Amino acid sequence: MMRVEVLAVGKELLIGRTLNTNAHWVGKRLARMGTMIKEITTVDDDLVEIGSSFRSIVRRSPDFLVVMGGLGPTPDDMTLKSIADALGVGLKLNDEALAMIREHYNRRGLGKMELTPSRVKMATLPAGAEPLPNATGTAPGARLTAGRTVVFCLPGVPVEMRGIFRRSVEPEVKGKLGVLHRRYVTMKIEGVFESALAPLIAEELARHPGAYIKSHPRGIREGVSRIELDIAVVGEDKGQTEDEGAAIAREMQKGVTSMGGKIKASRGLED
Repeated sequence: MMRVEVLAVGKELLIGRTLNTNAHWVGKRLARMGTMIKEITTVDDDLVEIGSSFRSIVRRSPDFLVVMGGLGPTPDDMTLKSIADALGVGLKLNDEALAMIREHYNRRGLGKMELTPSRVKMATLPAGAEPLPNATGTAPGARLTAGRTVVFCLPGVPVEMRGIFRRSVEPEVKGKLGVLHRRYVTMKIEGVFESALAPLIAEELARHPGAYIKSHPRGIREGVSRIELDIAVVGEDKGQTEDEGAAIAREMQKGVTSMGGKIKASRGLED
């Protein structure tokens, strides 16, 4: 099973100033590809904290590590220096990254913009890193390796992060995953409490250990319990994947009905 981890950098994420929508978006994107985030680490804008967390993650040897935030021109943007220090490789001005920054200013009619030390800082990458084009912002992303882990460093600005992720991260993740098929079913259940549903979920997970079956309570209205149930199956064989997802859905529906509950809506997606 592929292991993907996320390292989110930024004090604003820790003090409640900013919601970590980036990790949420990446998690959904990976799930659609057939894998998932195994662990999310959030750290302050601090050289020691970033480096310590980075080293801890690399020791777990995930296939991919997505680092988000801390690539900009300000003093608190120190992600790349922290990673370079952790790897013992130092920082180096990357000519390709600098050209990307120049091109960014040219596209916006700012070709005469002075490349101050703060702006050049965004083109200064860990030695050996490959710059990743940023179509909507100034700071390039970066790709590097740490042991067996491929590390992608992306800006924290959501629109920039998403653009680089789609263009540079997704193709590599998909290439390693290979061709996978997905079968998703979402059920809206009424009249059954989650505690009563739990044994049925356990039975189906025992029969289908690779499946994802998760209940989400939606409260009680007019004395009636409401639950949303997600079922997801991922596999290399399309027919087998669809059949397994459908079989789980049938058994869950049968069990809910036997307990006096109702399936108010059932939506299936396959890919």
